[in-house]
Amino acid sequence: MKTVLTRSALAALLVAVASTACDSFLTGPGLTEDPNAPTQASRDQVFVGFQAAQFTQFEGALARTACIFVQQCAGVDRQYLSLGEYNFSEDDFSPEFDQVYTGGGLVDIRKVEASADAAGDAVYGGIARAWEAYVVGTAADIWGNLPYSQAVSAVLTPVLDPQAAVYTAVQAKLDTAITMLGGAGAGPAGADLVYKGNKTKWTEAAHTLKARFYLHIAELSSANYALALAQAQQGISATANDFKTYHSSTTSENNIWYQFQIVQRDGYLKAGKRLVDLLVARGDPRVALYFDKNQLAAYGGKDPGQAFDNTTSNICCGQGTAGSRLDPAFQQPLMTWAENQLIIAEAAYQTGDPTTALNRLNAERTAAGLSTLSGISGTALLDSIMIEKYVVTFQNIEAWSDYRRTCTPSLVPYTVGGATAIPGRLFYGFDERNTNSNIPDPAAQEAATNKAGTPGGTNPNDPNPCP
Repeated sequence: MKTVLTRSALAALLVAVASTACDSFLTGPGLTEDPNAPTQASRDQVFVGFQAAQFTQFEGALARTACIFVQQCAGVDRQYLSLGEYNFSEDDFSPEFDQVYTGGGLVDIRKVEASADAAGDAVYGGIARAWEAYVVGTAADIWGNLPYSQAVSAVLTPVLDPQAAVYTAVQAKLDTAITMLGGAGAGPAGADLVYKGNKTKWTEAAHTLKARFYLHIAELSSANYALALAQAQQGISATANDFKTYHSSTTSENNIWYQFQIVQRDGYLKAGKRLVDLLVARGDPRVALYFDKNQLAAYGGKDPGQAFDNTTSNICCGQGTAGSRLDPAFQQPLMTWAENQLIIAEAAYQTGDPTTALNRLNAERTAAGLSTLSGISGTALLDSIMIEKYVVTFQNIEAWSDYRRTCTPSLVPYTVGGATAIPGRLFYGFDERNTNSNIPDPAAQEAATNKAGTPGGTNPNDPNPCP
């Protein structure tokens, strides 16, 4: 009651002052504007905020799930053991679906775009649009049809745009971004946590993104291989231009994989047998960059549904030591020169140029410390390209997209409980279905898209799901 009376008295006093005062001595910075609780954020502040949110999105639960599904990782305890058995629901990824749109997602990206446009800063606006394309295009990879054309608008129940329409819109967004990056403006400079506003690096990254998304619909039309090739040839041209997340040794800025593996859930996620065995069999030096040796001083992983034991390696080497993938300051690669070389290799092969395909594959292998390949062609060459890409995209959502469209490497799904294939998509988040009548329930989603016992169903860009 005392609090209520005090607030009432204060309110009456403020009304009396407002009605009798002839000047504004009780308004202005430091008085009616609390510096510790700002009501408006600057463009740079919003930009930094949404980058941090999306780093978590691309390194967090979605990346861990993709890693489990393609058997680079293994869920070996509690809910992650269940995830390895393809037991997931619309509740499990509701925060990730929301993150596409809410604070730190599309709503904030659009704010930055509008602010940059109003200021006449084409470079800043181009970078924000490249981010929008990355976020929305990846969401289409995972969920298929999406609210996009009516998203972040006055429409309270946005429709689901067909996945193909979303990809088309994303490609147009990237075209706009590339054009704007060639325009005027100071750009975000240090507020850009990836490239510090470097227009050349952003332009290359945008071309690599375009190539990625063209490959994602190549099952629907082989003409997309030529489109992907043309874009990748303008893509990331050097390892110095790799698109990486920003992290530091400051606790609030730590590498997301480190936060999960070391700080929060040590023991839930370990090495996947398929990737470990592949790296060991071919003497790949990256095995020591990706995994620790197990308790028997060897490298070992688990298949889906298997629990941890002393033969299982930990993910990511060094357990928090400087320079390892579990270094708190490790900056996770999301798009790289290595991936771009392999996009060129695959697209060149598919467009009838095996010489370029082999040359680009060998360029990447040489950089990784592997011997070059010779005398391979046909299916053996394509398999070599896709297996190399499987290794390169460790801990990256892109590995799941590659597997769904190529079925390489050959993986044996967890089949106990009725599944006959690796999951092809995730369910829409419960939060969205609870507020948007256009979102079908999980049973309807799976019934509409399920192919041969694929948990969650499949998306339209995957008409020939893996056996």
